[in-house]
Amino acid sequence: MLRDPERSQDADKVAALHHNRDAFERMARLKEGNEYRLLMKVTGGLDHGGADVLPADSTSYRILADFVRRVNAPATAPSAGPVVVDPSASPFFDGVVMLEDARLLRRLTLSLAGRLPTAAEIEVIQREGLAGLPAILDSVMREEAFFDRLREGFNDIFLTVGIDGNADATVLSYEHFEKTRLWYQSHDLSHIADEQERTRAGYKLADDYRNALLGEPMKLIEYIVRNDRPFSEIVTADYIMVSPYTSRGYGIFDEVKPQFKNPDDPFEYVPVKLKALVGRNKSEDQESKTGYYPHAGLLSTFQYLSRYPTTETNRNRFRFVSVVG
Repeated sequence: MLRDPERSQDADKVAALHHNRDAFERMARLKEGNEYRLLMKVTGGLDHGGADVLPADSTSYRILADFVRRVNAPATAPSAGPVVVDPSASPFFDGVVMLEDARLLRRLTLSLAGRLPTAAEIEVIQREGLAGLPAILDSVMREEAFFDRLREGFNDIFLTVGIDGNADATVLSYEHFEKTRLWYQSHDLSHIADEQERTRAGYKLADDYRNALLGEPMKLIEYIVRNDRPFSEIVTADYIMVSPYTSRGYGIFDEVKPQFKNPDDPFEYVPVKLKALVGRNKSEDQESKTGYYPHAGLLSTFQYLSRYPTTETNRNRFRFVSVVG
């Protein structure tokens, strides 16, 4: 059993680290015939539920193999030796040239807002140099284009927008949202007289709903940044973001409708704390001492749980990969 150092303080944290190292050392000494079990397991050499984790030619495997070798033959471990300094060598950063202020400004506005610097911003940099940059950055990071880029950049990490299949069927489970997740199929569009127009409106309704569902996790990150909340809330927030369309999927639209500026906008999001899930059968009801869904920021969103599934025998593997990539 390993101990979590983050749950310990001072000396206890050091003790936990020593305990974990001792545990790894014990595992590193175990053998299966002439092979070390730790190295066999990570390359898929043992009969267990998972596949190979580290290819034998990978850097991670070589690091692990070196650890096993040093544990079992510490006397043969190579010594780094003394550090030799060449007095005639040039300083390490010799030849490094800083980017010109104007080019740095151009790179920043392109990266953060997808645009070139304005004439006013260029004038500030020409007049004040780098001293004028913080105020420009503060302004850029309040632009809507910055929040678009923010969501795009974090989706490159978490990939929640790319869930396979229709989001309404994949993200919202049949067991807990059977009566609400397909609300658009019975949505009243009778005010549209033309049949073809009504059909197209129905398709758009479904598409907007699915896109709004997929957008919720990144909208959570945007909400945290836009409102200058602690960034740790991406994994600790006790709420999710919902829109008028997605709240219908959760079955809470009537409850949260007053919070929306435009209840017909599928992409307006507000923070909401979900109640504990109620299943089709009593056995599927979610246990909760507080009566609320156990939110943990982005990690407990239905989109994240769908994108990185887990099983009883392969717990959290996909989720771990998503974090450490």
